[in-house]
Amino acid sequence: MRLYLVRHGKAELGFDDANRHLSERGRGDVVAVTEHLHSQQISIDRVVHSTLVRARETAQILAAKLVPGIAVEELDGLEPWGNVSAFVKLAEQWHVDTMVCGHEPFMGEAASHLIAGNGHSSVVEVKTATVMALARNPYGKGWHMRWMINPRVVRGPKQGED
Repeated sequence: MRLYLVRHGKAELGFDDANRHLSERGRGDVVAVTEHLHSQQISIDRVVHSTLVRARETAQILAAKLVPGIAVEELDGLEPWGNVSAFVKLAEQWHVDTMVCGHEPFMGEAASHLIAGNGHSSVVEVKTATVMALARNPYGKGWHMRWMINPRVVRGPKQGED
């Protein structure tokens, strides 16, 4: 079973955090990453997202290309302030390849908890539109990271940057 942890694409600025939509750049980044995943024949069985708009929009873009026709599922508790320990317990019960779209610091803490057993160990930094593929450790407890991809890897460096 694979677990794909995804941070939503870059969002528009605004005071109503729950209803901020993906920005044009954010949408483009998510589409670019999605196209790359599709070209690599990544398959998933379900897609869940937080209660916030930008995570739902990210999940919809990913699901439309990777598993057309599937309904994305809203899951409370994936927000930036979510309970990482509760999520880890829930994810341990899943038996199908699942993509989870959420936020920072939740996604980084979830990955750290799954990989290192400590959500505050700062194992990874999760930029917008990043996808991390984790799998259960076949040699013992916990999970390990199979790979991680972000828009910079797919699209290349921004103009004028190193």
